[in-house]
Amino acid sequence: MSVCLQKVRIDGKTVQLFDDDGKVTGYSFSQDKYYPDPLDQLPKDFVAVKYIKTEEEIEEEIDDITSYQTKDVPSRNLEASSLRRFGVKTGLSEADGESVTTLHFPITKDSTLVGYKNKLLAPKRNWNTGVAKGIDLFGWKQAIDAGSPKLFITEGEADAVAAYQMLKQNSAGTKWSHLEPSIVSITNGAGGAKNQLVSKQAEIFKHFQEVVLLFDMDEPGQQAAEAVVKVLPHTTVATLPRNDANECLIENRIRGFCRAVLFNSSKPKNTRLIKGSSLSVAAKTPPVWGLSYPWSGLTSKTKGIRRGEIIIIGAGVAMGKSILLSALAADMIVEHNNPVLIVKAEEAAVKTYQELVAQVASRRFNDPSLKFDEEAYDLADAKIKDKAIIVDSYQFIDFDTLKVDINDAIVNEGVKDIYIDPLTCLVNDMSASEANELLNKAMAELAAIAKDMDVTFYMFSHLNNPKSGAPHEEGGAVHVNQLTNSRGMMRSAHMILGLEGNKSPDLPEDERNMRQLVLLKDREHGQTGRINLWWSKTSGKFEEIAG
Repeated sequence: MSVCLQKVRIDGKTVQLFDDDGKVTGYSFSQDKYYPDPLDQLPKDFVAVKYIKTEEEIEEEIDDITSYQTKDVPSRNLEASSLRRFGVKTGLSEADGESVTTLHFPITKDSTLVGYKNKLLAPKRNWNTGVAKGIDLFGWKQAIDAGSPKLFITEGEADAVAAYQMLKQNSAGTKWSHLEPSIVSITNGAGGAKNQLVSKQAEIFKHFQEVVLLFDMDEPGQQAAEAVVKVLPHTTVATLPRNDANECLIENRIRGFCRAVLFNSSKPKNTRLIKGSSLSVAAKTPPVWGLSYPWSGLTSKTKGIRRGEIIIIGAGVAMGKSILLSALAADMIVEHNNPVLIVKAEEAAVKTYQELVAQVASRRFNDPSLKFDEEAYDLADAKIKDKAIIVDSYQFIDFDTLKVDINDAIVNEGVKDIYIDPLTCLVNDMSASEANELLNKAMAELAAIAKDMDVTFYMFSHLNNPKSGAPHEEGGAVHVNQLTNSRGMMRSAHMILGLEGNKSPDLPEDERNMRQLVLLKDREHGQTGRINLWWSKTSGKFEEIAG
C-alpha cells in the first residue's frame, strides 16, 4: 500500500508524491505522467512529508469519489455492470477525459460506506481515503444478499469483480443464470489474510456453509491460502489457470477458471514431509531468551515466556491464583509494553482491573481498613488503561464465543498474551463426560491458535482433592494428575506450574502467606524446580525470596 505524501509543482504541473516502501515516486494526473525520481527535480533541501487531511477534507474527497461515474475498464476487461454491482467508481484521465486511470473500491464498515481504496492502474499504486480499520470484507453485503451457501474469497478487489463477471458469463443462458455468486475480497493483501479472515470467522459461517479461496497462484498467495485453511473449517483452495482472477479474465481463461473454482477446489496438499535441507538455516539460529516473568527464579528455570505455547497453573481454593494472574498480566503490560486479554469468569470486570492497577502500584485497593491512595492509583492506572482488555462475562463462557473474542483481541488489538481463569468456566453445568469432551476439544484448538497466531495462553485450573495426605490448602503437594481434565492438560500444555502453600490458621501469619511456585512440566527444556514466594499484605504482591 502506497502512502500519499504532499503535492508539489514540477515544471509547472501538479505532481502527487507517493511513499512506495521508502522510495518517493510521483504521478501527475493532469499529464498521465509517472515520475520515478521526482526528488531529483526538487530543491536539495526538500523533505517529502505525509499530508494529514482534516476530517472535512476526507469527507469531501469521499463525496467527490462517490459522484464519479462507473465505466468499462478495457485494460482489465472489467465491465461497468460488474463494477457497479460492487459500488466501484472509475476515475478518468485529466488529459483526455475518457481513459480510465483509477479504480475506487468502496470501503464499508457494518455495510456503511466509510471510505475508498484507490488504485492507480499504471503505474500500480494503492492508497486509502477514510477509515481502514475494522472494516468489512470487500463485497460483503452483496455476498450476503446473493443468498448462496458458498463464499468465494479473492486476494484483491479487482479479482473479486473479475471472478463475479466470469461466473455470470459462464452461467448465461443456463437454468442457473438467475443465481448470483457470493464473492468477496480480503482488503489488506496476502500478508494479512489469515488475521482478517479469522476475525470474520463467526460472521462468515453464520451466512455460508463453504468457503473457496481464489488467492493468487504466486508464493505469497499460496502461503496465505495454506495459513487460512489451517484456521478456517470447511475451506478449500482453487488452483487458477492464471495467476489471479483478473488475469484469467484478461487472457480469456473463463471456462478454465469457472471449472477450477466450481468443481476442482481442494485442501492444499499435505506438506508435513520436510527435507532437512529446508530446515538447516533455521535450526542453526542460536536460541534466545523469552520474555521475563515477574520472578527471576522462574525466568531462569524456564528461559522465559515463549510464543506459541500454553502455560497451565494449578492451585487449590483461595491459594492466590487470581493474584498470580494479575501479577503476570500487569508485568506483561508494564515491563514489556504488551496489551493483554483477561478472562476471569469468577469475578466482576471492575475487580479484575482494580487488581491489575494494585499490582502495578504495589498497593491494596480492596481493603476498607486501609486508606485509598488515589495518587498511587492514578499513576498505576495511567500505565495500564486500554492495554488491559477484559472479557465482561460471569461464570459460564461459551467456547465458540470466546474464540471470537480471542481472535478479535489478537487481530484488532495486537494481543499476544491471553489469561483464562478458571478453564472450567467453559464447562459449568455440563455433565462429567460432556465437560471432558469439550475441555479436550478446547485445549487442542487453543494449542493450534497459540501456534498459528504466535501467542501465549496462561490457563488457571482448579485441582481435584488429593486421594491421601494433606489437602492443598494445608500444604498438600500439587500433582499434574490432580488438574481438572489432566489428560487433556498434559497433552496440550507446554508448561505446567503448581501453586502450593499452607493456609492453616494454626500457623503464624508470615508462614501462612508463604507459597511455592512449582515447575511440574517444561516441554522445551525439561526443567523442574521450586520458586519461593511470599505474599505481602502491605503491597498485595507475591515477592520472591531466597530458597
